[in-house]
Amino acid sequence: PCEDEEGQEAQAPDGPGPHEHVWVDDQYFPWFDMQAACVNVGDGSEAARYVRCGDYVEVSPGSPLDWDICGNEGCSFPGGLADNAVSVEQWDDGGAEGQFGHFEPTGFVADGYITHYKAPMQPGLVSLQNRVDDIHYAEDPATGQPVQTFDDFPPDGVWGSATTITVWDFTISDGAPGFRPVLDAWVGPFGAKIEPATDHNGQSMARPIYFELFSSAEPGYCLNRTREHDPHEWNDTGLGDTDLKFSFPDQQGLTVHSTDFNGWWRNEAWTNEEVTTCAVDIMCLDYGAFGTLTATATVIGYPTAARLLLSDNPRTYSTYQVNGQTLYREYAPIPWDVDANYIADVWMRNSGNAADDEEDEGQCPVKGDGFSRYEEYRGFCVNGPWTELDPDAHKDVFVIDGNDPPLGIGSFAGLGVTPQVFNTPAAAGEFLADCTINFNHGTAHKHLQHGIWVVKWPLPEDGECGRTPKALNAPATFCYIDDDEILGLYGPARHMDARGAVVSHELGHACNLEHCATHQCFMHWPWNVADPLAQLYCEAPCKHAWHLY
Repeated sequence: PCEDEEGQEAQAPDGPGPHEHVWVDDQYFPWFDMQAACVNVGDGSEAARYVRCGDYVEVSPGSPLDWDICGNEGCSFPGGLADNAVSVEQWDDGGAEGQFGHFEPTGFVADGYITHYKAPMQPGLVSLQNRVDDIHYAEDPATGQPVQTFDDFPPDGVWGSATTITVWDFTISDGAPGFRPVLDAWVGPFGAKIEPATDHNGQSMARPIYFELFSSAEPGYCLNRTREHDPHEWNDTGLGDTDLKFSFPDQQGLTVHSTDFNGWWRNEAWTNEEVTTCAVDIMCLDYGAFGTLTATATVIGYPTAARLLLSDNPRTYSTYQVNGQTLYREYAPIPWDVDANYIADVWMRNSGNAADDEEDEGQCPVKGDGFSRYEEYRGFCVNGPWTELDPDAHKDVFVIDGNDPPLGIGSFAGLGVTPQVFNTPAAAGEFLADCTINFNHGTAHKHLQHGIWVVKWPLPEDGECGRTPKALNAPATFCYIDDDEILGLYGPARHMDARGAVVSHELGHACNLEHCATHQCFMHWPWNVADPLAQLYCEAPCKHAWHLY
């Protein structure tokens, strides 16, 4: 090894010492100040600046720059200019309550690395900005080592210029809260709305709005009534008519069209001008009507379905789940039917399937009365007025008593049925000649159910007060009652009670009961005129044996 001679000092290397940078305050050279660019949205196109409420759009900082200038001669940076890195420190949407974040396999995360912006649920113009700060270090070309440069705008950096976007939505309001279908009832209004009214360029967002009505088409307007005219009228309820229609004449500002061959449906409507709002009303023409209303508009270059808006304050949309994904409901239900059983959710007896027919009377061999839950909800006309039935109570049995005066039904209800009695001239047309009751059946139909026709009729045999040749559920089930024979046998004092007992006996036969050995039962046979008249149906076997089909 070499060693310095004793007493000899080491010599410094030849050449100048390291350059000392003297960074000039950028305020004297504003063109070298840190520049924060505006926010880039989507692909940078104009169309990308229209974002629907709740949707996501890519965002990125523009190209923020920072140059620092060294005032000392002989600077190793080319031209004495050091190019600094710039970092985004903060994102802001002006209080619009959107979210900045990024996507992970589990979904959107509103923190960390920012790649996307989730638009707020409130439509309007939103200004996007970011705050940047310089990383005031640069690599010295001479040494390859980092050197500190000038710190622009300490300590927080600088906000860039705002990029304004249009956060828009197209909605339709819930026009049927609490609605239960009723004949000739108006339901609505259903309001379609494009928001905001003007975009970030100050241009109107008004567009033509198209409505489409999807409706049930049940025969008649309940299970046993219809309304038809010749020539056809817009609110008829015959075959080929839908149960929900746009009104006639057309609402002001709307054109209504029918897509069916006959031109009866009145199921399409559109605005005659570009608008941002339009409300429509719907006519209900059936007690069991069900359907949906949609609205469509070409808001941003392509047809868009309106989302169902339940409330504007607070803004609440109707959503549903599919495979864990939340989707917007893009139709207005008429009526509300979340459980999809064709029955309005507000109906107090909605808890079941449309085809349920499960009325249970003790140990009767067959449940149900032949009418499904939906049919009992849709209802019947009885002597003119409409009535709904109760699918969770006693079985309904229809009795036709067109006699003048009526013969009555005796104590038939004591069997455990709910009698529905046709006994006025208004009942004409509410049943067929073969006693079919639910002849206007359609959705959720299970059986053709027949009524029992009680007829005053002279019988050929002496002492015979009643006869029922066949039982339900056969068409043309008749109970023949010889009222004159009853009067002759029991006399005026007992006539009415005896007639009631005879009718109760024959109606029991119509419900598939045989004769019974219990003397106090209506179904006992033979009768002795001198004996007390029966007052009830016995618990066993009669109340356990009857059935309707």
